[in-house]
Amino acid sequence: MPTPLSFTARIDNSRSVMLNERPLPWREGLSAAALLAENGQPEDRVATALNGEFLPRDARACTLLQPGDELTVFRAIVGG
Repeated sequence: MPTPLSFTARIDNSRSVMLNERPLPWREGLSAAALLAENGQPEDRVATALNGEFLPRDARACTLLQPGDELTVFRAIVGG
């Protein structure tokens, strides 16, 4: 009897980017701003780092991601 096929989704790491240590599919022309928007991150309420370097808010739209890039999102903690 043939073995059933597994349809488990896997992401090719050579064609992915990381968002807070989570691999996501990469595509040509993907900007940091688009990745944030597609993943429900409020662009005006977070700070970002790309590959460990601070990425200013006004640079996110024109910063195109490459396979293997790591985008880290930080939320401000307010209170006392």
